[in-house]
This record gives sequence, C-alpha cells and structure tokens, in this order.
Amino acid sequence: MKTASYISTQTTTGGVGKYPLSTQALDFIQSQILLLQNLSLIGGNRYILKTPDGTSTGCVVIDGEVFTLPASPAMSDRLKYVVVKTEKQDITADGETYKDARTVRTAALSPTKSESEAYEINQFNNFATNTALNAQIKQMPETVLKYLQDVMEQKLSSLSVTGLTQSQLDNLRTPCLVSCDKSVTMFGSTRYSVFVRKMGTAIQQELTLPDNTKYVRLGYEEDGWEGAWEKVTENLHIEAKIVRGTVYLRHGYLPADASIVLLRKKKRSKFRRTGGSNAYTQNRGKREKRQPKTQYVHYKGIVLSMGEANKWYVPKCVEVADKAVDGNLIDRELSTLCNSLIKEVSSESGVRVFKVQGMRNKVAEGKAKGRQTTGYVSIAIQAAHYASNGSKDAGGEMVRMKYRIARKRPKSEDGTFGKTVWYRSFSME
Repeated sequence: MKTASYISTQTTTGGVGKYPLSTQALDFIQSQILLLQNLSLIGGNRYILKTPDGTSTGCVVIDGEVFTLPASPAMSDRLKYVVVKTEKQDITADGETYKDARTVRTAALSPTKSESEAYEINQFNNFATNTALNAQIKQMPETVLKYLQDVMEQKLSSLSVTGLTQSQLDNLRTPCLVSCDKSVTMFGSTRYSVFVRKMGTAIQQELTLPDNTKYVRLGYEEDGWEGAWEKVTENLHIEAKIVRGTVYLRHGYLPADASIVLLRKKKRSKFRRTGGSNAYTQNRGKREKRQPKTQYVHYKGIVLSMGEANKWYVPKCVEVADKAVDGNLIDRELSTLCNSLIKEVSSESGVRVFKVQGMRNKVAEGKAKGRQTTGYVSIAIQAAHYASNGSKDAGGEMVRMKYRIARKRPKSEDGTFGKTVWYRSFSME
C-alpha cells in the first residue's frame, strides 16, 4: 500500500514541516480508501454484510462497492429489490462554485424497482461470519469422510476383469459388480457381468449375458455353491390388448433365445399309455390311469413375431411345426391363426353348425340336444425359452384369452341393426 509522511515531512531545503493539505493529497487518500474497498470482494460480488433491523443501519456490497442501508425499512419478504440512487453535488469555496464536485451514491431496500439501478434481493447472499465459518470447518472432517464413504461404495464395488477363471468366479463371495471380458465361457459367452449379493450367510450370484439373459445360483460361506445355475424367467413378461377385434402385444427386452408362442388349452386323458409297440412284452397293450386335468399346449408349433421393446405391435406368425401342412399361416395375424379352432361342419337341416375344439356340444342357432348358441376356445400367448432339443425349457407368465363365436346383429352408422350373423372375436380372460 502507498503511504505518506504527514507529520515529519522533509523539505528540499533541509527543514521539517507538516504535510501540505492539497487536492493531490486528498486524491492520494481517496485512492487508498478505494483500494481498501476491494477487500469487500472477499465475500463475493453481492452480499448483505449487515441486515437493517429497524433500529440500526445495515451494510451491503454490490460488485466491490460498499453502501450503507437505512435502518428502516427492516428486512422482510415484501422487499424485493436493492435500489441505488446516484446524485451529483456542487461545492462552493472562496466565492467559486464547483459543478458536480461530489458524487453521492446511496442504497436502500425497496418493494418496487423505483430506480434505474436496481438489483433483485435474491441475487444477494448473507455474509458468513468467522464464527459460522469456524463451525463449518469443525464439521468438515465428518462431511469429507461421509462423501468419501459414499464414493467408495459406488466405485470400489464395481470392477472390470479380463480373463476371469472358473476358480475366481467361484470365489466371488463379497458384494460386488464385476464386468468380465475374455473370461471363462459361461452359457456360450465370454463377455458377461456378475452381481454378487450377500444375505446373512447366504450368497447369491447373478450372471447377465450381453443379450440380457440372466442366470442365478445360491451358496453359503462355508458350504460352497448349491446346485447349478438356474435361468431367470421374470424378464419374460408380455401383455396384450384388443382393439376392434385386433390383438396387440407389448413386451420388454427379451433374451435372444426366447420365443413368443401361441398356446391352446386342452384336456389331458385320464389314461397314461404304457404299452406301445416298442414297450416290453409284459407292458404291451396295458394302460395306467392318471389324474385328469387341462393344460396349455403349443398350438401347431406357431411362433409369433417379436416387436420393438415396450411398444405395442400386431403379432404375426413367423414359424410353424409343419410347413407342408400349415405353411399358409406364415405372416398371418392371430385371427387367421385361430380360425381352425372353430370349424363349420355340414348340417342336414341347413342351419350353420360349428365344431369348437375342446367342447362336446356344437354351436348352432336354436335350441337342440347337444347344441348351444355360443362357444369359445381358451388360448394363451407366452414368451418362453426352448432347450437345445426343441422342448420348452422355461416360460414366463401367460396372457390368457378366449377365442369366441356367437351371433351378433351389427349396428350401422344410422343406428339401425342389420341381419344377424355369426361373429368371431377375442376377449381377455
């Protein structure tokens, strides 16, 4: 900082005198005050150093400039702005008037933006005193330790490994997430992730392949792993809706080895065949009874198309068990695929008669023995895994529906009803 010798000033003639009062001296003093004012920036560009309380004045800093705030009005929610007013003052000395010799800038709290220079009150921070800063510094070790703990929990539990061996995989027993590359082959892939959970003494490993297929196994700290890996089927979820007779499907991200299949419900015989042509002589021709029940079976080996994940689409047939017989079903929608479940049969009376699979009675108009006026077949759509031999290995939940036939009188746009016709439709079960 610049200094001046106000009391013991040495003159060029060797004398000692007091510092002469002059405009240069006053400007020198003012420059030191303005330099000292820059220290206010240590608290930020805009902050309230002292809040007026209605009795004592306050103090505010605006971009390095210090202002006093009148004691009244006191700080409240209705005050929205800090307004700054600038005035020029003339000075008269020795019979001479000096124009705009002084510039006086004052600040005040205001509920309105009354001056051209106004600042919103929410732009100002309250100045943190040394006492408040000291309390925060004392709490800093605990805060830093808590932050480091959170970061370590997120970062150190995740690990990338190249060339993971079977022994290393079996020894992963602490909770962690490991991303593996070029590692021991698991279910045909050398790239996968392993998520380890710990529940008391029980340990669970969840292995996820790149196509989102998941496998889990359970073990214990001392006894090792129990059994083999089991495929997770909870991600085989699909849902359906019916809009004006058309069936729409929606599913999530299905694994690559999953298929969407069409099933129909049928009764299982109460007899179990044991004596076929290839049976032993003592069993040939014999039958054993079993508990009768109904079950869903894969209908004609029909496999439906997959859509984009989480978007509704109209499924179509992409595969059948016997293309020589049912090849015409390829690329057909569900209404055509289910058409053969309800077949029209010949009738001597001239009345249209329908045979519904799984029903003893036939469906026809009018009342007669062995006939009824409506009927349906229970069907289902399911996302399922298939084993290497082609049999269904595991399946997700089924969307159950009914394929119905009934008589209906269609209504035209003018509100009149037309002729009664046989009508096939789907409904959710």
